[in-house]
Formats: sequence, structure tokens, C-alpha cells
Amino acid sequence: MKRLTYLLLCLFTSIAFATAQTTKVTGTVISAEDDGPIIGASIVVAGTTTGTVTDYNGAFTLDVPSNAKKLIVSYIGMKSVEVAVKPVIRITMESDSQNLDEVVVVGYGTQRKKDVTSAISKVGGEDLSNLATASFDSQLAGRAAGVQVTTPSGVLGSGPQFKIRGMSTISSNSQPLFIVDGMPIATGDNADGKTGLGMAYASYNAMSDINPNDIESIEILKDGAATAIYGSRAANGVVLITTKKGSKGRTQVTYDGYVSAASAAKLHDLLGAKDFVTIANEKYENWGMKGQAVYDPNGPDTNWNDYIFRTGFQHNHNLSASGGTDKSQYYVSLGFTEQEGIIRANDLNRLSLKADLTQQATKWLRIGLNGQMTRTRVNGVMNDENSLGGVGFAGTRMLPNVSVFNPDDPTGYNIDAENRKTLGRGSNLSYIDNGIQNIVWALDNNVNRTTNTRVLGGGWAEITFMDGLTLKTQAGLDISNVKDFMVWNPESGDGYGYGGLLEEINTTYTNWNWQNVINFNRTFNDVHNLTATAVQEYTHQEYEYTDATVQQISDAFFTDHIISNTFGERFVSGGKTFMGLASYMFRANYNYDSKYYIGASVRTDGLSSLPKDTRWGTFWGGSAAWRISREKFWSESTINDWFNDLRIRASYATIGNSDLGNYFPYLGTYGAKKAGSNTAIAWNRMGNSQLKWETTETFDIGLDGSFFNNRLTFELAYWQKNSKDLVLEVPTAPTAGIPYNSYFDNIGKIKNSGMELTVNATIIATKDWNWQTNFNFSTAKNTVKSLYGGTDIVDNYTIIREGESYRSLYGYDYYGVNAANGNPIWSKADGSLVQFDTFGSYDYAEYDPSNPSDVSKASSLDASDRKVLGSSMPTWYGGWNNTVSYKNFDLNVFFRFSGGNKIMNASRQSALFNMDFSNNGTEILGRWVSPEQPGDGMTPKIGYGDASSLFNDGYTDSHFVESGNYLKLSTLALGYTLPKAVVSKLNMTKIRFYVQGQNLLTITGYSGLDPETNSRLGVDWNGMPQQRSFTFGANITF
Repeated sequence: MKRLTYLLLCLFTSIAFATAQTTKVTGTVISAEDDGPIIGASIVVAGTTTGTVTDYNGAFTLDVPSNAKKLIVSYIGMKSVEVAVKPVIRITMESDSQNLDEVVVVGYGTQRKKDVTSAISKVGGEDLSNLATASFDSQLAGRAAGVQVTTPSGVLGSGPQFKIRGMSTISSNSQPLFIVDGMPIATGDNADGKTGLGMAYASYNAMSDINPNDIESIEILKDGAATAIYGSRAANGVVLITTKKGSKGRTQVTYDGYVSAASAAKLHDLLGAKDFVTIANEKYENWGMKGQAVYDPNGPDTNWNDYIFRTGFQHNHNLSASGGTDKSQYYVSLGFTEQEGIIRANDLNRLSLKADLTQQATKWLRIGLNGQMTRTRVNGVMNDENSLGGVGFAGTRMLPNVSVFNPDDPTGYNIDAENRKTLGRGSNLSYIDNGIQNIVWALDNNVNRTTNTRVLGGGWAEITFMDGLTLKTQAGLDISNVKDFMVWNPESGDGYGYGGLLEEINTTYTNWNWQNVINFNRTFNDVHNLTATAVQEYTHQEYEYTDATVQQISDAFFTDHIISNTFGERFVSGGKTFMGLASYMFRANYNYDSKYYIGASVRTDGLSSLPKDTRWGTFWGGSAAWRISREKFWSESTINDWFNDLRIRASYATIGNSDLGNYFPYLGTYGAKKAGSNTAIAWNRMGNSQLKWETTETFDIGLDGSFFNNRLTFELAYWQKNSKDLVLEVPTAPTAGIPYNSYFDNIGKIKNSGMELTVNATIIATKDWNWQTNFNFSTAKNTVKSLYGGTDIVDNYTIIREGESYRSLYGYDYYGVNAANGNPIWSKADGSLVQFDTFGSYDYAEYDPSNPSDVSKASSLDASDRKVLGSSMPTWYGGWNNTVSYKNFDLNVFFRFSGGNKIMNASRQSALFNMDFSNNGTEILGRWVSPEQPGDGMTPKIGYGDASSLFNDGYTDSHFVESGNYLKLSTLALGYTLPKAVVSKLNMTKIRFYVQGQNLLTITGYSGLDPETNSRLGVDWNGMPQQRSFTFGANITF
């Protein structure tokens, strides 16, 4: 009993002692801006993990150790507060200006985001730096509303296709203007684009020269009010790239690196050896010929994809150092990337060096230097969609019943002994049709290399005359020396007929820019804020190239930049173009008490590529906004407790497009011509002295708001763009004697409109958990309004027609297969049906469902029966990004989506209706064989040779028009940051490791490789597969 009493006494004593060790603290957390409660604020005892969060009323209760001195209170969007421990506490938190007063780059200056009255989207550099990618621009897809970025190929060196709020031109491209630290830069494909003989080539994306780890932020200017400041170059939107700068503080060294493995996300389904022999011989036999394919059950059954494609290993390393004092700041970085592509022989490596220095020379003068030097080398592949040496074409046609290699051949590869140009025939009776070479031999022995050495940078000086008034002068240079080098080996393939071919193109792009900018920013009486910007700018661009091509290479030894008179045939050409742009601009913005906003800008440009009378153009824009939530009736109502901010804005502007090519289309040109033995100067192109700018009028209205102490924000906008004076070729009568029977004039009109929604939310914000999400959704509608004389512009796959969207798919309406005879059937424009009498009259005949065997009544199917089969341009697209963190773990999940468009799957069409002696896709197994074996009802009876013309191969056909809708899991990443206690013992600031997957999942009804793969807008023709990659990386800060 005494022992029990003693134990109870000890228990109660310990409880009392423990109770005496804690203190109960209660309190509330409110906002300094409106005295409203802050829900979900974190309250933690300093130096411990003990804590809690506030409830819906901003209240909290916390048991605090008696020896605790301070509490730390934090909340997203607010400045952290440190308070002394008291039994009852009322804590007031102030807005964190770094978040709520976020500064965005607006062109020739910056503005607080909440004061911007135009449409601007911002993407942080941290969203791009860790992604395994050859160039950052492709990773902008799905990151911003109104911005559509499509990656058409997984080949390293190929660039993405941009559209910002639709297509504003007809004859030019949709590429926006890119600005790096105020300097306009060269973009697009820096490879020559076509060899001297007009053959296939390898692509090279100029944006791959920019190291993603050096990017601080990217602002995308979308509406006219934002882009009007760039005048004649703004119709397609503007992308402002700000690179990293130094900041005050001790030197901070950062290493970012990863290793990655990439493979093809999807490959074509092709016939194996047994099915190939069956199909190939059936083609011959249906045409009354002897089969040429031989099946050997013990012979090869080659999956050529296993040899063409590979797992590409990639690694990336970046080392940077930054820091500074009150007067001097610096940032330097060194980056190296080496990537193997998913196609053998395709690789990329980049070495980059960047430096940025800022110096406060005097109280009134700041100066700076910045520059980067990059050397990028790409070993590409021939990706022309129908090149015999192109992977897309030849790779799908390799015979599966022959081997890749042949040890008895002098080359070691399987090359035909009789026809050295082509793939070896193996046991087959004939070699492959169309002179198609052994594609693996071509990849291993031909060269398609581009090397670019690029210097981008400049210097600036800024004078402060008084508080809020500065003058900044800046000069920049962007110079690229691009060397394109191509070799076709003489031993086989494309080079065999030339005795070998070597070509080297040396191109220099020079772009220099000088600008003087006066900025004024003052607030009067605490409520009147006025900003003004005046700019004088001059840009000069030059493009110069020399092209040397030789044939009859005596030996493969002479295939490394050696061009001399010893070669049998030599061709030399060259050229130079230049462009100058002089500009003057003024912009002013006024707001009253952050409540009423008005802004305007005007810019005048003079372009040397236009005639003297129309060379100068003036472009202007205006905007206004009303922050309703600043009104008294709002701030004093209960709605302000949860609906914190609401603003309506609108803008209107006229902007231009000066991308008229590297020539002067207003000039009549002449060139050397030869007739018989006579040489003379003759007319090349008729000029037009009245040619002028393409002009776009834009309108935008938007609504921006935030809820729950800015935990939920949204931006909603409707926009419209009307483009006119679009440059088109105007036909002339052949009797006029005008070259090409056409000249250029300002004729076309096109309209784009749509809506955008962006939502940002902090769903969870506790001591251990945080979940932030960003969602954007956009719609877009495009309509061609005017063409010359209303005349359609038609090619094999698409049409530009008044009342339709730009380059709508245009072709024949496929009906199916005549079950009686296997003939293909189409629906004509008048609704009647027509079949092609494939193995009879070899002509069109009427199709009567009640008498399907009757082919006696002649009919036709011609160009007049083609119809619009769908829009090639997506009508909706967007992205959804989620970042979740739990203690030291972080998870990122990023989806993107697109749809409303149609795709002409010409790759599928070509693989199905290839009636040559070469391989087919597995869809051909559903062909019609007999009335008893009708197949899938859509694939007709097959034949050999000219039968390929029966199926409209090479033209849009409704049977191959498919939906382009898709949802992609673009990025999935999991990271872990080591605890500070561990990191500090290693004398480091931060260590984070992560694993990441990209392009992991695509949900789509499209049967091709990828709904983004295309060789031209809306057409997937022998395109390359997309990459899927898995990455392990580390971020380390010393």
C-alpha cells in the first residue's frame, strides 16, 4: 500500500511539474490592410517544431514551453512576424511587397504587377531550369494563358512553333519577337534551310543557345497595349527574357546538374517479316505479277526501330557565382550540356559562359556590362518529310525480312550488291523500290552537322538626374557564326549517284541595337502616380552566307571540311542582305490612389525593307483600369472580408508586322539568264512601290481579382485581333510577261478572338504542408476575312479560304470500301458516291449500293469534290501546374492540354497506301481480300506500283483526318531538401536532390506518334517521335 501511494504521489507530482513547464497562449492574427482575419497563418515556437495554424476567425491556441521567448508567425503573401510570448496576443501582419507588389518587365522598363493594365503573363526561370531539354522555349507550352507552344519533333535541334493569341499573318510565320535583357535577338532555324542542290537538311534552333539556368524570368506580352511599345514587330506578341543578375551579399556559389535518359514515347507499328511477305506478294499478285518477297522462317525478322532509335543519355552541369556590395554586384556562370538524341547519330552539346556586372560609379551614375558566349553543336538527321534518306520516310519502309548488317559487304552494312544505292535485298528476288537506302548505314556514315558560335551582350549606363528621373543608354550585339556541314558518303545511298557530295555553308548573322531610354516615375500627394518613358532606338541586321558544294568525292577521307579544286564538280554561291529599323516611342501611365488607371503609348518605326513613301509607320495603344475594391462602398462592406481585390481593365491598340523576309519585296529584281549560248540580264520579280506594313488592331477586356487574403487569384480576359493589309501574291496574266505571273501587295485580312482564364491558389498552407496550384485555359477562333478576289490558296493538304480558319484541312471525303470488289469509294461534292475501278477500267465509276458490282457507269473525282474537313488550329488549350510540399519533400505535377483541331495523319496514309516493294504499317492487315474476307471495311484491295495513285496518297483524305485533342502529363518531379542542420555542418546553404519524368503520359484519340508531331500546320507527314525522359538531379548552394 505504501508503495502504491508512493507511485501515485510521483505520478501526480510529475503531471503538475509538466503542467508547470507549458503556458497556454491564445491570440488572433489580422491583416494590417483591412483588419480582416488571416486564415491558416502558421504560428511556431522559435527554435522548435511546436506550432499551430489560425482558424476561420484568425484565432489560435497554443501550448508553449515555459522557457520559450518568441513566436514566429508566417503566411504566404505576408511578411513574417516575430513576437514575444504572452498569454494573449493580437498579431498584425503586413503585405509582403515582394509578392503583392511583384515587379514585371514591360519593355524598356518595369511596373508593379498590380498597376499593369495590359495582358502580360510571367513564367519564372525556376520552372524551366531543371527540365531536360535542348532549348527552354519548348518548355513554355501550357505555362501561360493565350500562349500556344507546339513541339513538332523529338529531334535535337528542331525548334517549337509559337502562337500568341492566334495567327496574325498569312504569308509570314507566327514567331513572336524575343528580347533578351532589352536586346532583340535572332530566332528561328539558323540552319540554312536548304542546301545548294535543294536537298534535305538538318534543323538548328537558335534559342538552344540560351542556357535555361541563366534565365531569371520570362514575361510574355500578349495584348496590343503591352506590345504596342514594340510597334512594327509586335503583331505576333513579344517575349521578354530577363537573365540573372548579381545582388548584394556574400558570394553564393550554386551548382545545378542532372543526368537523364530519353527514349521515344511512341513508335510506328510496322509489319514483321511474315506479314510483310504476305502483303508484298499480294500486291504483286493482284496486279498479275509474280511475288518478289521470300519468307524464311529461319531468316531475319528485323525490327528496324530497334536500330534507328535508342535510349539517349544526357547530362547537364551549371556552376554560377553571384554576390556583391552596395556599389558592385556580379553574376557569372559556366554551363555544359551534352545530349544524345533518341535517334542514332543525333546529338547536341553546348558550352556557355555568362557574366553580368553592375557598378554604382557615382551617386548619379550606374553602369553595367553583360554578355554570354555560347558554342552549340548539333549532329542532326535529315528530317525532310519525304527525303529518301529521311528517318521518317525510309525508316518506315525498311524490309523486315533482311538484316541491317552484312559482314560480307565492304562497308559491313547490308547494301545491295547490284544496286549499291539501295538496301540489300537478302533472299528477296528484288531490291527495295524508290532507291531507298539502308537507313542505319545513312545515319552512321552521312553527316548533317551545324555548329554555332554566338556572342550576345552589351553595355549600359544609367544617369539619375533626380529622384524618379533617369536616362539609360544601352548598346547590344547579337552575332552568330553558323557552320552547316553536310556529307553524303559516296559508297551508297543518297551520295552514291553523285559519287559523294559535300557541302559547307558559312553564315553570319549580325544584329546590333542602340537605345536611349528616359524613365520618369513620381507619386504626388501620395495618390497621384505618374510614369513616363521616352525611347530612341536603332536596330541593324545583316545576313551573309557563302555556300560551297562539291561532288565526285574520291574517298570518304575527304569529308571533313576539305573543299578543293581536286573534286570533280564544284558549285559556289553566296549572298548578303541587311535591314535597318529606326524607332521613336513614348509611353505614359497614370493612376489615382491605385484605383483609377489610364495608359497610352505611341511608336513610330522606319523600316528599310519598305518603299520610301510607306517606310514610316506609327503604332499606338491605350489602356484603362478601375480597381473596384478600392472604392469605399467595397472596403466598408463585409464582402471585403473574403473578396480582397477586384479590377476591370480594357485596352485597344494598333500594331504591325515587319517580318517580310530577307529581301525587299517592293523592289523589282533582275538576274542573269541564259538562252542557248546567249547570256543576259532579265527580270526576276516585279516590285510594288506602294507595299506597306501589315497592321493588326487589338482589343482586350479583362477582370482580375483575389480572394481569402490573396490565397486565390484569377485573371479573366476576352480579346480580339483584326489583321489587315496582309502581304499576298497577286496573280497577273501570263501575257503581261511578269516573272512568276505575280507580285506582292497588301490584300489579306484575318481575324482572331478568344478568352483566357488564369487561376492561382494556395490550397493548403500549414506548418508542414503547402499546396499551390496554377491553372490556365484559353480559347481561340481564327477566320480568314479577305483574300485577293476571294480566290482560295490551296495546296495538297490545306486551304486558305475566306470564312474558314487559316489553313483548314481540305480534301476528299472517303466513304469506305465496296464489299463486292474491294474498290475504294468517295463521296462527291453533290453527295453522290464514286468508286475507283482499281483492277478493271482503272478509272472512276458510279457506286450504287443496291448494285455494288456494277462499274459500267463512268464518273469522276476531281479537285471540285474536295471539301473543308476541319480546322488545323486548336480552339482550346491550357495547363495545370501543382506544387505540393511536406516538410522537406516537394512534388510537382504539370499537365497540359489542347484540342478542337483536326490532324491529317499523312504518315498513316503513306504507311497504309504505300503500294511499292517496301514495308507498310500494320493497318494494311485489314485490307479487302474477297467478298468473303472484306477486311475492316475501310482498307481497299491492294496492288503494286501505280496503284498508289488510287488512294489519293499525297492529298488530304477524310479517312486519315483525326482529332487532335490531348491531355499530357508533361512533368512529374519529386524532390528532397536536406535539413538545414545537416547542410550547415557541411558549410553549405542548400542541398536538394530530385527525380523527374517528362512526357510520361499522353491521353489522346490520335493514332499517330503524337498529336503535336507535324511537318506543317495540321499535317503529320513522316514526323519524328517525341522524347520521354527520366532525370536525376541535384541543386547545391554553397
